[in-house]
Amino acid sequence: MLQDGIFHGLRKLYYLDLQRNRIHSIGLSVFAKSSYLNNLFYISLSRNNLTSLEPWVYDRSLIGSFQKIVGIDLSFNKISKFTNKMGLSEPCSKQIPFVYISLDYNDIHHFIDIFKGWKLDFKHVLNCYKFNSGRVNFRLSYLGNNIACDCVDYYLFRESFLQDIEYHFQSMMCMLTDPLTGNSSLVDGFRTPPILFVCELTEHCPGGCVCVHRPANATLHVYCSNKNLTVLPLELPELPDSGTKYKLDFSNNRLGRLERRDYFANTSILVVSNCDIVTVSDWEEIVKIPDVSLYGNNITSLPTSFLSVNITTDGKLDIANNPWDCSCHNKWMSRWLASIGDRLTSSVLCYSPKRLRGKNIVQVSSEEFCVDPASEAVYKAVKRALTTSMSSVACVVVFLLSVGIIVHRLRVQLFSKWKFHPFDRDECFGENMDYDVFLSCSTDDNLPHGDEIRKRLEQRLYRVCYPPRDFIAGDTIYDNIYNAVVRSKRTVCLLTSHFIQRFESFYLIYYSTCRPKLGMRLSFNLLNV
Repeated sequence: MLQDGIFHGLRKLYYLDLQRNRIHSIGLSVFAKSSYLNNLFYISLSRNNLTSLEPWVYDRSLIGSFQKIVGIDLSFNKISKFTNKMGLSEPCSKQIPFVYISLDYNDIHHFIDIFKGWKLDFKHVLNCYKFNSGRVNFRLSYLGNNIACDCVDYYLFRESFLQDIEYHFQSMMCMLTDPLTGNSSLVDGFRTPPILFVCELTEHCPGGCVCVHRPANATLHVYCSNKNLTVLPLELPELPDSGTKYKLDFSNNRLGRLERRDYFANTSILVVSNCDIVTVSDWEEIVKIPDVSLYGNNITSLPTSFLSVNITTDGKLDIANNPWDCSCHNKWMSRWLASIGDRLTSSVLCYSPKRLRGKNIVQVSSEEFCVDPASEAVYKAVKRALTTSMSSVACVVVFLLSVGIIVHRLRVQLFSKWKFHPFDRDECFGENMDYDVFLSCSTDDNLPHGDEIRKRLEQRLYRVCYPPRDFIAGDTIYDNIYNAVVRSKRTVCLLTSHFIQRFESFYLIYYSTCRPKLGMRLSFNLLNV
């Protein structure tokens, strides 16, 4: 290290070569103007281990003149930061510095670090290095440093300072990197558009996305296009200042639903196009964003709450290429969209109903929303035709109903007399049988149950084959039952415990012999007795 007072008394020291040592620190007053080293015009500290630099280089430059420039070589060190423990203030208030400083091949990342570290006002420093002849009295060499052209140095190169900087300094080369592509190139900071001075932010940046601070247009741009997002991120990188706004690109994802986020309040541009969005929550907050794109989603309608909310017409709104429903309950959208027409960037076209598909909603009248003119004309013509024919049709209907009622009420008499029974759904083959029903019951159930059923059937003019009365004496019980079944349309069994006990064996025989032969189905009515 070079401690304070190490060169005390060397008033005639002109040239000091301390290169290729291991010096890592220098006392605050070693090279200050107050050290009385009034003849020390050249200092070489090249190839040492310095990591920070105090403004003694400026203090030393004040002994120089146009005829005798001060030279300070600090190349090939590790300088990355600038400090002002000396307490330097109001530079060049009385004297003009003449100096050449070499900071080649150090670890400097931003030009602005020199001014921030030494707590110097940039405009004030520029005035310090002017000479009345218009010639430059300050030279700075910084080859071999990893200096970035990003948002940090934007304030150094912004347009309002360019003319003065270029007049008093040589070209300032820096590395310009595009965060989106990762491509880098060495450029002259003076001749690079300020819009390109950007910084990539990684803290709280959504996974797979790229977050870029662009101070030239006061935006923090979040690039999340085509990242397979299903929901919007809950947080984003913090804004650097109150004047900076978010510019959000979430296009070409699979969101399905657009939900409000707190950062919308500080967003100037929101792009959520082609995201399969069906529903939007908090529409009122969304449309307050100056520039919004919902192009190419699956939105069909807007909330009716817009009618009572004051929506600003400033900015841009793109809601085109959505399947807008132009049915009657959405007719208010025509008037509302017309009121913000200056904000719409593209025409909003109807998708349904089919008769309005492709038509600009703003140009659809309230009547067209609710009524199809062509269909209305056809409807009126049909209505007139129907009105004229209704009376005759009514008469025909009344006549047919009357005939139907008469025939229905006389159906039994018609069948009894003329064998005409159009309402009888018979399941037998052939209509000309001797009996309508064969009533089979056990003799133990004949009175009163079996005989009572017979009486009621015959009161309704049904022909009943009743065994105690109609079975032929002398024939076997098998032949009597067989003939009764064959000659009757229906067979009704009064199914009781007596019936089952007595005739179980017979019906087994009947079922195996007679049913296949007859090819007919029997109906069994289960009756409680």
